Amino acid sequence: MEPRQQLESIYDAVAAAFVAGESGSELSRLMCSRVDDMLIRLWQEKAPTASGCIDLIAVGGYGRGELSPHSDWDLWFIVPDVCPPTVEEELQAFLLSLWDMGAKIGHAVRSVKETLEHVQDDWASATAALESRLLAGPGELNALLQSKLELFFRKQRKAFVQAKLGELEERHRRTGGTAFWMEPDIKEGQGGLRDVQAAFWMGKVWYGCDHIAGLVSAGGISARELEQLLAAQDFLWRCRAALHIELKRANDRMGFEQQVALAEQMGYQSAGHRPAVDAFMKDYFRHVGRVARVTGLLVMHFQEQLHPRRFTFTRNIGDGFTQEGSLVGIRDADVFREDPLRLLRVFHVAQQGERRLSSQALRQIRADVLLIDDAFRDNPEAQRLFLKILRSNRHVHWALKEMNDTGVLGRFIPQFRDVVGLGQFNRYHAYTVDEHTIRAVGEARNFWHSDYPARLPLAHEVCHAINRPELLYIALIFHDIAKGLPGDHSVEGAKLARSFCQRMHLDADASELVEWLVQEHLLMAVKSQRFDLADPEVIRSFAERVGNLNYLRYLLLLTVADIAAVGPNVWNDWKGSLLQELYWLTSQYYQSDESISESSERLCRTRIRAALDGAGGGRDELEAAVAQMSRGCIMHFPPRHLQHIVQLIASTDGDGVKYWVDRDRGHSLFFVVARERSGLFAALTATLTSGHGSIMAAYADELADGRVLDVFHLQSVDGSPFDIESDLERLQSRITQLLAADTLSRMAIDASFKINVLMRRVEVRVRQLSEASFRATAIEVSAADQPRLLARLADAIATEGYQLHSATVSTFGERAVDVFFITDSDSHQLNAEQVASLSEILSDVASLPMKQAA
Repeated sequence: MEPRQQLESIYDAVAAAFVAGESGSELSRLMCSRVDDMLIRLWQEKAPTASGCIDLIAVGGYGRGELSPHSDWDLWFIVPDVCPPTVEEELQAFLLSLWDMGAKIGHAVRSVKETLEHVQDDWASATAALESRLLAGPGELNALLQSKLELFFRKQRKAFVQAKLGELEERHRRTGGTAFWMEPDIKEGQGGLRDVQAAFWMGKVWYGCDHIAGLVSAGGISARELEQLLAAQDFLWRCRAALHIELKRANDRMGFEQQVALAEQMGYQSAGHRPAVDAFMKDYFRHVGRVARVTGLLVMHFQEQLHPRRFTFTRNIGDGFTQEGSLVGIRDADVFREDPLRLLRVFHVAQQGERRLSSQALRQIRADVLLIDDAFRDNPEAQRLFLKILRSNRHVHWALKEMNDTGVLGRFIPQFRDVVGLGQFNRYHAYTVDEHTIRAVGEARNFWHSDYPARLPLAHEVCHAINRPELLYIALIFHDIAKGLPGDHSVEGAKLARSFCQRMHLDADASELVEWLVQEHLLMAVKSQRFDLADPEVIRSFAERVGNLNYLRYLLLLTVADIAAVGPNVWNDWKGSLLQELYWLTSQYYQSDESISESSERLCRTRIRAALDGAGGGRDELEAAVAQMSRGCIMHFPPRHLQHIVQLIASTDGDGVKYWVDRDRGHSLFFVVARERSGLFAALTATLTSGHGSIMAAYADELADGRVLDVFHLQSVDGSPFDIESDLERLQSRITQLLAADTLSRMAIDASFKINVLMRRVEVRVRQLSEASFRATAIEVSAADQPRLLARLADAIATEGYQLHSATVSTFGERAVDVFFITDSDSHQLNAEQVASLSEILSDVASLPMKQAA
C-alpha cells in the first residue's frame, strides 16, 4: 500500500467508526492505535539501526493518547550521546516517509540532557513532556528522562501550576472571555478541550494524578463534576472528529456551515419550528458551559492551594455565611437546605461586601438549586431579595452572571432557562441569548460609572435622570427571552415580562413600563437607522408612539446596551450619533411649546449659522452656497457636516468632490456635487465600495442650480474608521475621473461571490415604510449581504427614472437592510402601482443567483 493510502485508510477507519456511532473517546483511541501501529512498523522498517539505540516517544496530545483525524503527531527522538553513523540517514528516511504520506509531524531530536534543558526553559515543552509515552526503542533513555522529569515537576510544581493558570486566563481573554461564542473553537475556546487538558495537567503535577479522576479524591472536583467533564470531553472529541472528517483537514473553529453539517452527521433532527442545528448547538453550549464552570472552580481551588494564607482567615458574618479571605463562603453543606432564601441572599451579601463566592459556596448552590420552586418564587422575601440585587450599586452584572452560571436565575425566572445556551444562527449575534442578555445588563450598569469609556456620552447623562434602574435591568432580562418561541419575540417577551412583574408585585406604572420596553426594544434602533430624521413628521410620529420623556430615557439606555452587547465591533459611533439625534429631537418635541414646524425652522436657522461660522472664507460666497441647498438638506445634516457641504458648493460651479474624516464619530464622509446624469448615484456607490470601504449611509439632493449633491458616510468593512489618508485620496481621484467621463456605463452584476449557508437562509423582503418619511417614498430592501448590492439597487432605481434622495445602510451579519427615499421625476411620492412595480424589480436585483442559491 502506498504511504498516502496508509494514512487514508486510517482516516477511513475512523470515519466508519464515527458513522457506526462510536463515542468520542473511542474515536480518539482508535485513531491513536492505528497511528501507533503504522509508526512503529515504519520505524522498524526505515530505521533498523536507530530503533536499537534511540527511544521514539509520543508527546502532547498524541502522547496522551488523544488524536483527531487530522491532528499533528508530536514525536521526540531521544538519542544517546554517541550514535552509529547511519542513524541520521535513517531518521531522515523515516521522516520523509511520514511527510510523503501527508502526515503533519512535529518532532525534535535531542539527548536527555538537551531535552531537560529545553523543558526547563519552555513551559510548552514541559507540558508536552508531561504526557510522553514510549512508542519504540530500548527504553533506557526514556526511563532516565522520565525520572529526571519527575524530579523537575516535583520541584517546579508551584511555578508550573501558576504558569498554567496564567495561560488559561490569557487564552480565555484571547478567545473572548466566554464559552458562548456562536462560532466556537472546539479546542482552544473557553469550555473547550484545552480546558479539560489544563485541569489534568495541573492535577498531575500538583497531586500526581495519572487520570483526571484523581482530582476527585484530591478534593479539586466532585464526582458529579468529573462525570460532567468526561461527558463533555467525549462530546467534544466526537465534534472535533466530525469536523476534521467533514473538512478533510485540521480545523477546530466550528463555523455556521460546519454546524449545519455536524448536526446532521451527529444524528440531530428538526423538531417543529426548531432546526436540527439549534438542538445540536444547545447541547454543545450545555457541555462547554459545564466545562467552563468546573474549570472555574478548579482555578479557585488551585489559587487556594498556591496562596493558602489568603484564604485561611475565616470569620462568621452571619446567616450561615463566612468570610474566607476575600471570598464569601458558607458555614456547611446544610446552609441552603436550612433556609432556601439564602440561595438569593448569598449573592446580595457578596455584592455588598464586593467579594466573590468561594468554590465551596458555588458548588453547594448548584447542588441545592432545585430548592427554588413555585413557593420560593412566590415568597415576598425572595422577591425583595431579587430586587435588592438589581437595585444595588455594586456588581449587578457579576451577580446575574453568577446566578445564571449556577442555575439560580433560570430557577427564579423559569422562562430564562429556555434561552440558556440558545444559539442565534447568524453572524450578527456573536453570543448565545443568555450570554448576550447578561452582557447587556453589564453594559447598562456601566452607564453609571464616570470612569468607564461610555458607548455614548449621552447615556451617562441620561442614566442619572431615571429613578428605577432595576426596571431597565428587568426589561433587558426579558427583551430576548421569547427567542426560540413561535411568534414575534418582542410581543411574546412582553407578555412574559408582564406576568413576571405581576408575580413580583411591582406597581402598575412599573409593570407597564417594563412591558412596553420589552415590546418596543427594537423601535429606537430601527427608527434612528432607517427613518428620515430630518422630517418633522417622523419625529412627531415617533414621539407619540413613545409617549413621554421618561419612556424615551429608558428606551435610549436599553437600546444602547442591547446593541453594544450583540458582539465586538457591532456598536459604532455612527449608530450612536443617530440615536443621539433622534433622542435630542424627540426630547425637544416633549419639552418645547413650539409647533413642529416652528421648532424645525428655529433648528434650521441655528444650523445655518453654525455651519457658516465653521466654514470660514468669504461670507457672501458661503451664503450663496447655502441658498443653493434645500431646507431638507439643511435639516438632514449637523453643522459640522454642513460646513463642508457649503465649502464645496462655494468652491465650484461645476463638478467637485471633497472628503472629511469625522474622528469623533469614527467614519469618513465624501461630499460630491455634479451635473445630474442617470446612474450617477449608483456609479459613485460602486466606486466608493471598490476598495476597503463600506457605505453606512448616503444622501442625495438637487441644488437650486440643477446640480446634484451626494453625500456618503464610509467606514471600513470590519467596522473600524475608514481614515487612512492614502485610501481616501485614491477614492477622491477615482471619483474625479468618474465625474470627468462623458458617459456612465451600466454596471454588470457580479455573481461570482461565494454564497454560504447563512446567506441562503436570508429571505428577500421588499416593503414600503409608510412612516419613515412624509416627503418621499421609503422602500426597505432586506436581503443577503453581497458585493455591490447598494450600487445595483440604486442603479435599478435610476433605470426606472426615479429620483433617489437618500439611503440608509445597515448590516446585521449576513443580512443587509437598505432603505431608499425616492420620488418620481416630478418630486412626488410614488403611487401604489409604482411601489409594487419597483418592489418587484428590487426583489429580483437583491435575490441570490439561482445557480448558487439552489
